[in-house]
Amino acid sequence: MTLGARVRQCRLAISWSQAELAYKVGVKQQSINQLESGKVSRPRYIVELAESLNVPMYWLRHGKGQVHLTRPNSCRTNTSPAWAFEPDIETIAGQAGEKAYFELNGQSFALIPVYDARASAGAGALNTETSQPLHHNVFRQDWLRGLTSSTPDNLAVMRVAGDSMWDTLQDGDFILVDRAIRQFNRDGLYVIRYQHHDEVMVKRLIRQPISKLLIIKSDNPNYLPQTSNLQDNGLNIEGRVIWLSRGIP
Repeated sequence: MTLGARVRQCRLAISWSQAELAYKVGVKQQSINQLESGKVSRPRYIVELAESLNVPMYWLRHGKGQVHLTRPNSCRTNTSPAWAFEPDIETIAGQAGEKAYFELNGQSFALIPVYDARASAGAGALNTETSQPLHHNVFRQDWLRGLTSSTPDNLAVMRVAGDSMWDTLQDGDFILVDRAIRQFNRDGLYVIRYQHHDEVMVKRLIRQPISKLLIIKSDNPNYLPQTSNLQDNGLNIEGRVIWLSRGIP
């Protein structure tokens, strides 16, 4: 769909004539007619169009996502039309890069990459610069700020594999990982990687009060715990788990 077609779609949805839209934009009716007929593809008044129709500039310019009319304009109350915008998440993520943020209905959202533990291996396995995510999940930025002081580009979602953390974490659960935490700072769940086999896994790390060694524990009692001082065992911390999500069967 062309820009002109999107303008026509919105104009007809709110029952405006070309003359009415032209008046609100501040151009001649002929300009709107040429735009909608495809004779003009890059109007200089695109900002005024978006403001007059009250639609997101991103959608009007690129056509990515969908808009739905939720409130028509009213001459009696002088209210503008209201639209619900559904963004094309993966397109926004691809264009925004690692700092993937967008505004929707007056709120700020972040796009967090999602990785699979079975496919994640090697140095920087949860690194947005070197690894290709499965897709992206959307989180409200104010909600994220309630979890961590790290910026969204230091966060990643990982799909858990295996049963070693049962039943705290089950196979297929999703966890939110703070990648800014690359050292042990308190007891909790961490994403770790052993250098000798490059496997990424989730374990519970507990500091022994006397020896100061770390206990690497699986919550499933069928797996024996290990102790480590990190450096000698070639153990790297990829991040700390700060949230989990599970489907209800």
